Amino acid sequence: MPRLHTGIVIVGYYATKIRRTLFAQNRELLKTGQLSPSEIARSSAELNRKLYEVLVDRMVLSKGDAIRVDIEYGLENGRIVWNFGSLKLSVYRRVDPDTVEAALKIIHQERLPLEAGE
Repeated sequence: MPRLHTGIVIVGYYATKIRRTLFAQNRELLKTGQLSPSEIARSSAELNRKLYEVLVDRMVLSKGDAIRVDIEYGLENGRIVWNFGSLKLSVYRRVDPDTVEAALKIIHQERLPLEAGE
């Protein structure tokens, strides 16, 4: 069964990434006419709607957060059928820049006595 892997992508771009990846993975089937461009567009829209519901509506991710999508799919009578039981999501939340800056200050302060004693 084919698998769609997006790699790590920001939430604001995942829909485009899924559509492009699906077109790339199935370019040979498109050339032979076994699969139509409209079917790829339809199936990617179906997956994107489900993911939007989970990522934005339920998990409240922002466009700057990142995800990785991994899902199996099959072909039945010229249609792409998603195996939602195989769906795996990795989610990476963006940390507030002030939090990062505070952590860096601690590291810099701890480093200063070492440099003075060297």
